[in-house]
Amino acid sequence: MKMKKLNIAMALALASAGAQAGGPLYIHEPTMQPYKWDTSKGDIPVYTDGGPMTPTADGGQAPAFTVNYDGTVFLTIEQANAVTAKAIAEWTNVETSTLSMTIQGTIEQQTGIADVNETNVGEIYSKENGYGFWVNYDTDGQILEQYFGVPKNQVLGIAFPEWADEETGEITEATALMNGWFVDVSDTEGEKVAGVFTHEFGHAMNMSHSQANGHFSYMAAGYRPYYDGVPGCDTANVFNGSQVPSADTIETMFPFINVRGEAGRQQASISVRDDIVNISDLYPTDAYKTQYGSITGKLYLKDGVSEYSGINMVARNIDNPMYDVITQQSGNMTQGMVGPDGTFTINGLQPGARYVLYTDTIKAGGYPTRPTAIVSEAEYWNAGESTNPGEDRACNFTPITVQAGETKQTDMYFNGYQDGIQYTPLVEAFVTDLAKNGKKAFGIVGNGIPFVYDSVQKSYALHPNVDVRTNGGKMNKNATKAVITADLDNNGIREPAMWDLLSHKLEPMQDLNGNTCGGSGSLGTQSAAVWDMDDSGEVMVGLGYKDVDGDGICQRSGAGEMVPVKWDKHGNIEELPYDLPGFVQWVRADRVSGDGSVITGSSTYKQVAWVNGEFRDIYTEFGAKNATAMTRDGGIVAIDTDTGVKLWNTKTDELEDLGGLTWCEDMDYNHFFLGNLCTNPIYGPDFVQSYFGPIPVMPTDMNDDGSVIVGRAGGYFTGFIGGVYLEGIGWINTRDFFAKQGVVEASQYPADNPLALSGDGSEMMGNLAGATITFDINMETAFVCENGRDREVSFPKQLIAEVKNGAEFGRCAHLND
Repeated sequence: MKMKKLNIAMALALASAGAQAGGPLYIHEPTMQPYKWDTSKGDIPVYTDGGPMTPTADGGQAPAFTVNYDGTVFLTIEQANAVTAKAIAEWTNVETSTLSMTIQGTIEQQTGIADVNETNVGEIYSKENGYGFWVNYDTDGQILEQYFGVPKNQVLGIAFPEWADEETGEITEATALMNGWFVDVSDTEGEKVAGVFTHEFGHAMNMSHSQANGHFSYMAAGYRPYYDGVPGCDTANVFNGSQVPSADTIETMFPFINVRGEAGRQQASISVRDDIVNISDLYPTDAYKTQYGSITGKLYLKDGVSEYSGINMVARNIDNPMYDVITQQSGNMTQGMVGPDGTFTINGLQPGARYVLYTDTIKAGGYPTRPTAIVSEAEYWNAGESTNPGEDRACNFTPITVQAGETKQTDMYFNGYQDGIQYTPLVEAFVTDLAKNGKKAFGIVGNGIPFVYDSVQKSYALHPNVDVRTNGGKMNKNATKAVITADLDNNGIREPAMWDLLSHKLEPMQDLNGNTCGGSGSLGTQSAAVWDMDDSGEVMVGLGYKDVDGDGICQRSGAGEMVPVKWDKHGNIEELPYDLPGFVQWVRADRVSGDGSVITGSSTYKQVAWVNGEFRDIYTEFGAKNATAMTRDGGIVAIDTDTGVKLWNTKTDELEDLGGLTWCEDMDYNHFFLGNLCTNPIYGPDFVQSYFGPIPVMPTDMNDDGSVIVGRAGGYFTGFIGGVYLEGIGWINTRDFFAKQGVVEASQYPADNPLALSGDGSEMMGNLAGATITFDINMETAFVCENGRDREVSFPKQLIAEVKNGAEFGRCAHLND
């Protein structure tokens, strides 16, 4: 018999992380089946730990599982053993499972160790102790902290199968460590911490976490609602923190357990079918195999061929939704070992009952099968399942009814069109600039680390040798040069440099202080910060630091030490002139037109500009604030003002009012104290729109001729949404922009922070506000609806022309989405 010690690192990851869909914790690779106990051998013996002798409140002594604040016993080992007995009985009493456990002695009787603690715990975990399940009591949390290296105030317990016969996949030994330090002062009988015992013992039987209902109780909030079905459908109930389901609907194997309330008490009992089915899948009785039904299938991407792992597949009983719900993760039986696997099987369905099957995301945590995002829209299964979102609507469902012993095939396909706008999650980073042809992009990952993305090769490149950083994340338009900072002379100060993206050679650029001081921030100390460059790579702009008073510090506010600068193609620096009223903290140049003739910048939130070298205070003149975008020749600059976006003609000084998005139509006005003013009967849409005006839109980029502008609307209190302006048509929020084009992939993540456009406006890079992710949005073609028929046209020029001529923006089937 060849024995194998299973991976303790996975147990630690699960103990300190969150939930995932049901299934096994460990897979036996030779057979690709879960590791299991051999239940034909009879009851699995359980051996329990002792505890340190501790004074009792009545003047005696007793071994303690938990010690009170005054140093006396709070919960005795006898009480802990009673909780252990109840927990193993809960799993043993599942009628459709052959698993059976009984307490058959103590760890002391088996090993001679009366109290497992941080000084001797290695004798338990470093070797085989014999067949059975070993329950250790960590009275003061020191085993967790000193042996496992995890905080005792963050981990309630750790349990996992520890040893197995590698030839057969039979589990031979499992351990659990129960944290006696983390017991609530009100839990005088251990009834609330009991949920932790039942949960951890499930892990010891090789059960993973599951996510069926627990997130409704533990994680839902007004700003983060969750649904017991597909969001937005009439069939789904919403949970937002104010509507909390009964605590007995929380599955035992959900990873979060509130040991200070009723939820902990309820999770000690096995009452939700998700738990019952998952233990029965591992240890099925003959009756379980024959008296219940199953569904099985594969989850595919929109190409109809590629399988997709890591999605929570949920079967919920229409007539008993909170108790009869069963989940499995796609690909959970291979856990990524054999590549993408969309297979899922859900057993234990009640004969004759009506179920809906739908896709959901995992809300938190780590798992053997890596959780993945829904790269489309969440949807129900229906008999007409397809990839066409115009026909296979997300809310369309077909009730699934199975008979005893029957298995139904329920393949599911992510919805999405393969023509028109394509929306691809790109990378967990910020892409901030696009090459003129849209094929290469420049961005930032981590703490200002720049990278180059090649959309043709699907590759990413960092500088191979030097630690380079960037503030603005900009390159020239043919993607051959970028501007960064690096400590090239190792004096602890980063200096500006030109990065040749082909040879990776770095050419130093000048600063205003001889590289002797600089501004300190998240990127370290920089003698200058480069924010943008023109199309040719011959004009760069940014922020320079000066030591005006000779004190060796270059960052004194209001002293003229932080000033706007530009560089030429040789790296020579020039301070840009400015004349602003009042106290001036700093002034920065952060945008330059493609031809280098117009520069814009900031002084705190106020915008300034230099047109052919002449300084303009465009905040005082036009109310420009926050940010700008401009055409390639700098002739038109989009500015953000209190009354909406305006186009400033830098040659004539004329302003064109573009307005902005509309409150209560494009997004709600959520007041910090009064809630949503749009639905408040005292206020309502008319008041909000007249009082607050258009939704502020901060322009972030513009294509070369100004026919397309993108920006971010809203604020931190109201939330954010992206905006797209089409010349002659007006603004449309990114949610509606993608929805009307049938881009269901954007339904959950609608790129509310678009940052970069290609030169012709046919390619966009967008981010999700508050998250580190970029979407590559190919808009070479889009759709209009004319006389009830879809027409695919080029974007943006042909689409704009068609809409101006009377066609409707979007696919016919999605005009009202």
